[in-house]
Amino acid sequence: MNVVVANGNLEASYIIEMFKGKGNELTIINSSREVATSLNKKHHVRVIVGDPWKYSLLEEADIYDDDVFIALCDKDTDNYACCVLAKKVFNVKKCICTVKNPANVDLYKKLGIDSVISSTYLLAQNIKNETNADSLVRSLSLDNDKIVLIEATVLSKFRIANMPIKTLGFPKYASIAYIVRNFSFVIPSGDVVLRPRDQLFVACAKDDEKRLLAFLQKEKTDFDREKEEVFVEEEKKEEEPIKEEKIPTKEPSIVAEVPSSISKKKSSGSKKGTTSKKSSSKKSTKTKEQK
Repeated sequence: MNVVVANGNLEASYIIEMFKGKGNELTIINSSREVATSLNKKHHVRVIVGDPWKYSLLEEADIYDDDVFIALCDKDTDNYACCVLAKKVFNVKKCICTVKNPANVDLYKKLGIDSVISSTYLLAQNIKNETNADSLVRSLSLDNDKIVLIEATVLSKFRIANMPIKTLGFPKYASIAYIVRNFSFVIPSGDVVLRPRDQLFVACAKDDEKRLLAFLQKEKTDFDREKEEVFVEEEKKEEEPIKEEKIPTKEPSIVAEVPSSISKKKSSGSKKGTTSKKSSSKKSTKTKEQK
């Protein structure tokens, strides 16, 4: 990759160190001879001394069709002039510049600069995210601010809470990338129910960011609460295990078992009784005969 670094001191040194080697070709341009000498000694790279917003110097540096042009001038207007010249005349694919005035971030982007960086702007955005009442919602710009990935935490008061995705009428201009629930990932589908404290990661175009946030943060109405109650009740019924009805059966009749020792005694006793009767009958017959 062919990278051009225009002006800058410590910032330029850091970028040179980051891109040096790894198959990259660096072109260093600096207005200060002192800084140019320092960069040359430290990084052993060729540095062209001169103003990077001048056509003749960029032509001498031969930056035609290079991949990246990074402008680090002290003045915002100089950075803008460098990038416009590099992009419009020398056909550099991507131009990046730093600005001190945060108001120039959006302005320069509208004027055709691919990426505009302001440390003050980034600091203000971070402070806003941390102190704003809506700190549960964060956004990340992708593909040069064309696409936004929104991270939103679901609250119980939101209309989307405790409802399956398929019933929400989710906007077609947005797509749920994934859901984080209790430190684990949930793949979104129509049957997935959004729970309070779920973290939604939703992608949409930059122009649709505001209306997507309005949709996600819309609070429940009385009608929505009724729908939620009905759904929760149905969900509970589905989760309850089905109780199997027990068919009454006839209890088997209890038969008392007589111990074997008792039964033997009874049988022996009955035998003794019969023999005694027989002997008494014999005695009676004998007495009759004697008489």
